[in-house]
Amino acid sequence: MKASSIQKVSDKVSAKYPKLSGKHPKVTEQSPGRYLLIYAFADELPGGKTIHQQVRVVADEEGNISKMSVSRG
Repeated sequence: MKASSIQKVSDKVSAKYPKLSGKHPKVTEQSPGRYLLIYAFADELPGGKTIHQQVRVVADEEGNISKMSVSRG
């Protein structure tokens, strides 16, 4: 996946999730022309606990997002 396409996806993701601004995703190819980008971050909760979250984005090689989901664990 081209760096310009990753930047295009990252801009769209950080617009929806500002905490991911400036973070770099882990990129894996699912099938030819289709990529999975995983952004990970942690949030502090009241009481001192931490919640780890992942934003998973499926995009094509031009940077067009087809699916986005958030997991909390």
